[in-house]
Amino acid sequence: MKSKFLYLIIGILLSIILLLTSVEVIAFNMNHYRSSYEKYNISSETGMDLENYQFVVKDLLSYLRNEKAVLNTRAIVRGEEIEIFGEREKLHMIDVKELFIKGRDIRNIGLIVLVLMVITLLKKDRRWKRNFSRTMFYTAIVNILLLALFSGLIYFDFNKYFTYFHLIFFDNDLWILDPQTDILIQMVPEAFFYNTAIKIISIFIASISILAVTGCFLRRKFKNIPFKATVKEEEVSC
Repeated sequence: MKSKFLYLIIGILLSIILLLTSVEVIAFNMNHYRSSYEKYNISSETGMDLENYQFVVKDLLSYLRNEKAVLNTRAIVRGEEIEIFGEREKLHMIDVKELFIKGRDIRNIGLIVLVLMVITLLKKDRRWKRNFSRTMFYTAIVNILLLALFSGLIYFDFNKYFTYFHLIFFDNDLWILDPQTDILIQMVPEAFFYNTAIKIISIFIASISILAVTGCFLRRKFKNIPFKATVKEEEVSC
């Protein structure tokens, strides 16, 4: 029973680690922002050329990585150098930065706990190869089913679930910006976030698929391994 619980936790940790890594891969990918510049007509919306847009994005991402303490970005907008973000945008980005920091901490701590749990099972469960491969396979299957449901929800009403996301993770309304005056929302309109979500899901599906294939392969490989059970070993096996 104890062993089953440990493998369940391992499955949950694998899911969280892969999801948060997928978010970070896309969120900090400059190519993602470059492709969005023309796709969403950001030049006419913000008044920034590509060079200034990329400078602002890089400065913003440095802030979100916690590489700089203050978001005081200046760039040329419609021929005039100005400070890009207003007070409301800065306050919102403080919240966003905190969210990224917490996500990174959760992933890194989760990875450490995962390694320690695997080491523990290596010592206590002589069937760990079969049980771990089974955990990988079923973790992938559960995540794929959940992703299919989530993808369907955001496809039919992205705005609704995007709003839910903000209500869950932010305790204020600073995320409600004015597209007429706030450059931040002009740089990353709702369509940008929808595309971002699709890319994150794609990366997550790819990593989960690798997990499923690996788990399936190992299940077959270790399925018929001879095993001499003892009473103690039976108590810790799945």
